[in-house]
Amino acid sequence: MGTYTPYFTAKIDYFDALIEYFGDRGWAVAVPMRRGRGNSEGLYDEGFDSNRKYGYTCESALSLAGAERALDDVHASVEAISAMPFVDKGTLVIGGISRGGIISTAYAGEHPDKFKGIINFVGGWIGSGCPTAEGINGSLFVRGAATDLESIWLYGENDSFYPMSHSESNFGKFIAAGGKGKFHRVDVEPDQNGHFIGAYPQKWTA
Repeated sequence: MGTYTPYFTAKIDYFDALIEYFGDRGWAVAVPMRRGRGNSEGLYDEGFDSNRKYGYTCESALSLAGAERALDDVHASVEAISAMPFVDKGTLVIGGISRGGIISTAYAGEHPDKFKGIINFVGGWIGSGCPTAEGINGSLFVRGAATDLESIWLYGENDSFYPMSHSESNFGKFIAAGGKGKFHRVDVEPDQNGHFIGAYPQKWTA
């Protein structure tokens, strides 16, 4: 099926604006990194081609196996965070950016008792450059629909990974499968990449 080379590896400072925004409103914010992401330990191994220099694979089975690995990491993070003494387990909200957004949505659908809501920033697992992207991303988002949790979907214009039409299609599949949420298109400046709206709270706080 070919490969999809580009991928986005977030660094901790990318989340500074999000942490400040929610922290200023009284929320404790935890930003766990999956294995091999954001300088965390372990090998980053979420659906790469057999020759890693080619980046992510478009092959559905390998890509979705990588998503399962990521879901394992999310589960470990949620369990650890929930055990922290300052955490109110009755008011947890899960969210993420890009791969974190789609994985947070899928995980919440399978563990709805753990959360009060979902925030999905520009979520997707594999970019639309893959011919299998519709099936892969759609299937993961549908897993998140098995819950009554409310979700907010925030997607920026000019996203280099997920065109707005692709993301709206994913949302349509989510709603058709019984998911609850609201989809918001976020305008960006002409020279801005909509995939990075998380760093620009002024664009989406309304």
